Amino acid sequence: MKAHHPLLGALLALAPLPAALALEEVTGPEADSQAPMRLPGDGGEPVITSELFNKLTVQGGYGPADSQVGRNRESFYSLRYEPSFAWYAPEKRWAKWMVYGRLWLNYDSSQSSNLSNEATNQNAREQAEGWYAELRELYVKRNLIGDDPRFSLSFGRQRFNDDYGIWWDDSLESLRFNYQDSFSDAFIAVGQKFHNYNTDVNSLPASEARTLYLMGQYAYRWSSNNQVGVRLMHENDRSDHDSDDRYDFKGWRYGLFFKGEHLPLDSDYHLELAALDGTMDNTAGNGVTSTGHSSRGWAALGEVGKRFDTLPWTPRLALRGGLTDKPGDDNDGFRLNPIQSDRITRQGSYSTRLTSSFVALDLRNLSYYGLALQTQPTPRSALDLRVTQLNLRDAQGTLPIRMGADYRARRQDALAAGQGKGDNVGQMIDLNYYWKMFPVALDGKRLDVNTLVSASYLNAGSALNSGDDYQVSVGIVISY
Repeated sequence: MKAHHPLLGALLALAPLPAALALEEVTGPEADSQAPMRLPGDGGEPVITSELFNKLTVQGGYGPADSQVGRNRESFYSLRYEPSFAWYAPEKRWAKWMVYGRLWLNYDSSQSSNLSNEATNQNAREQAEGWYAELRELYVKRNLIGDDPRFSLSFGRQRFNDDYGIWWDDSLESLRFNYQDSFSDAFIAVGQKFHNYNTDVNSLPASEARTLYLMGQYAYRWSSNNQVGVRLMHENDRSDHDSDDRYDFKGWRYGLFFKGEHLPLDSDYHLELAALDGTMDNTAGNGVTSTGHSSRGWAALGEVGKRFDTLPWTPRLALRGGLTDKPGDDNDGFRLNPIQSDRITRQGSYSTRLTSSFVALDLRNLSYYGLALQTQPTPRSALDLRVTQLNLRDAQGTLPIRMGADYRARRQDALAAGQGKGDNVGQMIDLNYYWKMFPVALDGKRLDVNTLVSASYLNAGSALNSGDDYQVSVGIVISY
């Protein structure tokens, strides 16, 4: 295949992406700048040196407190205004320098599940309640390194995310080098969190403090519809041994991904393979620490889908599944770190989790499989149904879902007494309805309104002693 001129790579990098949908968390000026370019009366192109973006999210619902299975149900709601700005020098079209910032002005009634949050899988992270502000991103980016549009360098607090959050789904202070051409892209970054930059909860929890990350990715589009890539992460937890931060991991995470769309028979696929290999220090509740435990694990997850464009509502049917290794002991096995999550944030789709919009997975000691049916009742709406079976790899091992501490303690007591050894976590039923208003042009910019209504039900299995549970929510996003 003939290679394209580097100029084309620059145009691809600067071209705006499709509009972000409800509760989607793809950020940055490339994703935020959805408005058509303002044109003066003579039809010439204006010179843009700065842009301001606005995003308002309103979400409410009813479900268990803090979205932990088994806890008393309560209503919850949140309100977020998310302004962001970008400054370009000398101008946007061929900017050598860019400064980007993104702020949260937030009100949360509780710590219940909010898919517009990032990396929400961490039980140890204290979530702010009530009114607060948080600086999510502020970085400087140098484009056209060596006058080559393929290379750029950015420094500051910046967002790392991908389709599946099992690799990175958070903001942290970092130095990042990027490469992008017509057929491949790559980055390498080094970073560490120092603060939350939150007016209410600024200090980091023990599980996130003094952890250095080295991250890298290379992806190659070997055909117009297929992509393959490799990812790598070195994690060095240098925090003090503390019972509030029981596990301190040092080692490597590595993996492959494969994805394709618009394939023969209207099919598509996405496969993620990940593994970790390192050592674990373990601090018990009494403060005694044992060091140097071998820690290895792996996870595989993905889906294969087929669309039926000739049928009403153009349904897409997908088989989905995931599997982790069976941990040998408490220090062994695959698990997510503090900057990872179980969220799916594909461009052009609303955010959700691997199995539902309700139950958060730690992706440890777990297998799941299920069926998804996605439909489009109208060109600007979607009605999706997912049914998923959750199982434990080790019936006596750690539960991979968020539960109240009292229920976890009851389960440990039951296991010690030789009871409750089932491996069936339960079945998840997830129903989502999404609607997108036709965009309205205002002063040369575009006003978008999106709505997402979600209902999730957990039919508890033999591994749970909490009984069935559910959560319903509705979210509205206004962006301009």
